[in-house]
Amino acid sequence: MPVYVVQHSVSLTDEQQDALAQRITDIHSRLFVVPAALAHVSFVSYAATPHYIGGKRATGKTNMIFANVRTGGSRTPEQFEQLCRAIEDAWTSVVTEGVKPKTMDGRGLTGVFVLGTYTAAYEQGFMIPAAGKDQEWLAQNVDAFKHAAKEGNEVIAELLEELTERDEFKNLL
Repeated sequence: MPVYVVQHSVSLTDEQQDALAQRITDIHSRLFVVPAALAHVSFVSYAATPHYIGGKRATGKTNMIFANVRTGGSRTPEQFEQLCRAIEDAWTSVVTEGVKPKTMDGRGLTGVFVLGTYTAAYEQGFMIPAAGKDQEWLAQNVDAFKHAAKEGNEVIAELLEELTERDEFKNLL
């Protein structure tokens, strides 16, 4: 459902990317009480991309995370601020080993930008619900999820497994 794009100038190891993707997925899933199975996180090397801040060259010094998420429902501005801060904490923990560097030293996180851009979304064969309608959407689609998983859709199989494991979703099955 959400799509996170990490544009990084700092070199990230596979292990750092794995850890950061897992942390971002967990943060989003727990904060908005949605399944993690449909969260996307991608990494784009941004080291050589010309970038300017305030008209001044900042190429090779910027690390940004763009969060394309659904807005509305019960999601509040405070939750989106919490999302930004939690992602910054994840970056600091994973990338700079708990030390918060100066923002423009090339290792620090320059910014987290939350974009509420979805008008509609289709994923894994299903229309995605509006924010705040996740619980009823999940309940309405359990049989279709089971069918898709039986047909070999691994992502939906993971979604079903998550629904059985997380307390927030157990009542849906």
